[in-house]
Amino acid sequence: MPKKNKEYDQNIISALKKLPVPLKTFDGHEIYFDIDKRDETIYEHISDKKHHLFVVDIQRIPIILKDCQSLKPDRNGKRYRNYIGKRGKKNERLKYIRICTEIRKNKKESVVTIYPVKKND
Repeated sequence: MPKKNKEYDQNIISALKKLPVPLKTFDGHEIYFDIDKRDETIYEHISDKKHHLFVVDIQRIPIILKDCQSLKPDRNGKRYRNYIGKRGKKNERLKYIRICTEIRKNKKESVVTIYPVKKND
């Protein structure tokens, strides 16, 4: 099967790289962008055009992580955490962003993916 040509938004990649490393959560966990996906980097995965993210969404990530209300239980068990918070754009159909992380040792987490969702539950 031929490999599909994926489109990455370079503005999103540069916005992700401008974020402070490590990102801090409300409960002191450190979040890193260190797990790459299949045959692309984590930055490329998040900036894929089909995720429909904007630079303002990326800039809201630290604010969402600092809010203790944003943490939601993950249906895949205790290894993962979901942070859901309001997007930067106002007139979007999908009003929230979900940040999925995988819990590591010593209060460290790695970003799995980031994408827009309709509801904050």
